Amino acid sequence: MKLKIALAKSPSHSAAVTCVGWSSTEEVYSIGDDNQLLSWSVSNNQSKKVAQLGKDLFAIDMQFLPRTSGTLSKHGDLILVTSADGKFHIMNRSGRIERSVEAHKGAILVGQWGNDGAGLLTAGEDGCIKIWSRSGMLRSIVVSSDNSVYGASWAPDSQSIAYTQGKFIVIKQLAPNTKPLRWKAHEELVLCLAWSPASELIVSGGEDCQYKVWDGQGRQLFYSGPHDNHITSIAWAPNGDLFAVGSYNTVRLCDYSGWSRSLEKPTTGCVYKMAWSGDGTQLAGACANGHVFFAHIVERHVHYKNFTASVTERKVVTVRNVVDDTFEQLELPERVIQLALKYTHLVATTPTQCYIYSTNNWNTPAIFDLKDGSVILLLLAEKHMLLVEKNTIGIYNYQGRLIASPRWPNMRLDSLRATHISLSSDTLVVRDSIDHKIVHVIDLSSVRSTTESTSTVQHFLPILQVALDQWGPPSARMLALVNKTKDLYVVAPRSNNKIFHKLGRKTESFQWNSEANIIATIQDAQLVVWYCPTAAFNSTLLKLCSMQYGAPELGRNPRISDFVGNSVSIRRADGSLINVPISPFPSILHRCIQDNKWSDALNLCRSTNDETLWACLAVLTTQSSADVIDIAEEAFANINHFDKVFYIQYAKSLTNKIQQKAAIALLGGAQQEAEAILLHNGMVFQAIYSNIQMHNWRRALDLAIKHKTHIDTVLFLRQKYLDSLGKPESDNKFSSMNETIQIDAEKVQQKISAELQK
Repeated sequence: MKLKIALAKSPSHSAAVTCVGWSSTEEVYSIGDDNQLLSWSVSNNQSKKVAQLGKDLFAIDMQFLPRTSGTLSKHGDLILVTSADGKFHIMNRSGRIERSVEAHKGAILVGQWGNDGAGLLTAGEDGCIKIWSRSGMLRSIVVSSDNSVYGASWAPDSQSIAYTQGKFIVIKQLAPNTKPLRWKAHEELVLCLAWSPASELIVSGGEDCQYKVWDGQGRQLFYSGPHDNHITSIAWAPNGDLFAVGSYNTVRLCDYSGWSRSLEKPTTGCVYKMAWSGDGTQLAGACANGHVFFAHIVERHVHYKNFTASVTERKVVTVRNVVDDTFEQLELPERVIQLALKYTHLVATTPTQCYIYSTNNWNTPAIFDLKDGSVILLLLAEKHMLLVEKNTIGIYNYQGRLIASPRWPNMRLDSLRATHISLSSDTLVVRDSIDHKIVHVIDLSSVRSTTESTSTVQHFLPILQVALDQWGPPSARMLALVNKTKDLYVVAPRSNNKIFHKLGRKTESFQWNSEANIIATIQDAQLVVWYCPTAAFNSTLLKLCSMQYGAPELGRNPRISDFVGNSVSIRRADGSLINVPISPFPSILHRCIQDNKWSDALNLCRSTNDETLWACLAVLTTQSSADVIDIAEEAFANINHFDKVFYIQYAKSLTNKIQQKAAIALLGGAQQEAEAILLHNGMVFQAIYSNIQMHNWRRALDLAIKHKTHIDTVLFLRQKYLDSLGKPESDNKFSSMNETIQIDAEKVQQKISAELQK
């Protein structure tokens, strides 16, 4: 991946260009010290004069109003321009100034709309940062210091700001009575700063000729080697996976973790400001020699199995099959914006259309027109794909037909990121845009309008990333999520009882396998592969069903790039890729069980005699509805879990098949399922008694009260249990029930004996 930079033969501005902004994905505005406002066509690099600004208006920063839902219809294209005389101006796209506000003493070095377009901030030479309404009314003075503020940026949620203070960076919460976070960032003055719109990452550049990547707590994640000149500008791509760094005659494209993807040396002089287009594929920059440079990303690569697809030119995609070393060149009528390759399909989007190619036939793609144009997110699943545009979202099959238009509460497409949404063949999950603890679960198989088929999963901490597994029946679908403390949990989003099971901690990166329900994670700079994530209910079994790979070649801060088949692709902190092979047998085992070939699964375990494989088989047998109790017994025996073998033998001795099924469900960690089986078949006492055996006393009492039976039995057994421990009753509900219900010990024991005999 690199930038292809284009410059006009001669500069259109007669003085230095100080700022640029995108009015659309095909048009850029620029302002220079010659007081001209120019409009540029990106396709042919031609400019035209929009307006001649006042002689006293020396612009320093500019930005178009973000295109959030509902903003454009009311306000049109508004441009925020800050100037050296301490004023900021709100103008329309024809260059007419709608409002001018005297805001600072001295030059306003930064002007930035809020991410939701509801307000703006200005920062100046006077050391103040002020927040204003969209119409230019002062809301608050957030910062007042002695140092000029050269860089300032909103947080993605607009609840805090980061700004420069000499050699330091400060994060200031906008909530009252909160202490700012301040740390020394560079050895010299910090000249520029940008906060990723998609994460907590911050990039800064300074007079020490370095750029550095920080997290939201001020921890340094990456620092570059020294450049030849000061770092003067930094800009994040809208989806947060890339950022650009500008210096004297230098433009560098970087991955979000910091390493450099490409270095270009155009003749631009100092690059004062840079801005990305809304689709994240183009970059514009303001240059000191009067030029405006335009760059677009080429050599983007996507891989799947034996295919590699690359955007070699703006309108050309080259596909290579590494098995027979054949090439296919796909020429599109417009430039390529999004590109994805998975599940035997290549999908490419342009500003107006979507092209769907099959890997078996590259000649006749399925084509359909887009509704809004620019696609900001593209996800592929086995049976269909998800397209997110500026104002619409649609799920299409691979023939290009619209399957569903999902809707969910607090839906905001402008703030949607790839880590907050996940698609499988039958389910869509999305993190709520306001309450980050809630995940909306949308059933895609029921109705065309998915509003009625939406449920929620609520976690106890804010969620950073969600991902669905891709295989198996919808009822067994698993959702993996990482919360704010970097703990990884799995939960069944389609079940009635949504219980979170913890897989691991300090999870920096994770991915589901594309062909089996296996998770690969990076934890404590180690690769951990969970071959059977549903074993999370039992830590001993979970450890047996995993593989750890902690070789030093992974380096510091590795992350998972892809997980296809039996190979985990890991991106190191320096940008290099490492492929770690894993055992192929667990995925074969999953496939056998998915096809209900239990004898093949058993033969595979017998022939390999691998403890990990036996452990996976043991867990999967207890969680299956098939009658495989003998296989479960053999699997547990081979991993020396003899307590479970004895329990299985006890379950086999039960003459009642329903009780036997409930006993095996308990062994598989499905306590609610076991209870439901018993209650569905009228075995209320057995359901109550199984909860007592598991020491779920409150649930046992609730069941007894609900079904109006065996309340005295629960109270009697509870008291007997507490007496054996020598402890008083501490549960208020049990205390109040003891006061109202008389317990006859002899009568209770007779009832228990009668139930057990029955």
